[in-house]
Amino acid sequence: LWQVQRQGQTWGQPRNLGPSVNSPRDETRPFVTSDGAALWYSGDSRLGYPGHALYRSLRGPDGRWGRTEEIVSNFAAEPTLDEAGVLYFVHHFVNQEGLVEADIYSMQRTKSQP
Repeated sequence: LWQVQRQGQTWGQPRNLGPSVNSPRDETRPFVTSDGAALWYSGDSRLGYPGHALYRSLRGPDGRWGRTEEIVSNFAAEPTLDEAGVLYFVHHFVNQEGLVEADIYSMQRTKSQP
């Protein structure tokens, strides 16, 4: 994943988000929360599960994205978060022939989580 800053009427130079976010695998479908504090995205599972997983990286005090966490695994993709802290994502059900169906799920963050 890369980031580009808007500078007046033009765009700055693209900047790779680096190894705290990117892996040798595919990262896709980024979503930044409205307060700019968290980056959510999809990518191949880094824990060995099949299919895509949802990842979260928190922005540090220096403005850089921190170490990525794999939040939901097994064919989960396309994250978005509402103002109440509810995470919505698509979960793909697959078998040997391919995609069977895709459903939308939601998760509410508990008070014990950052």
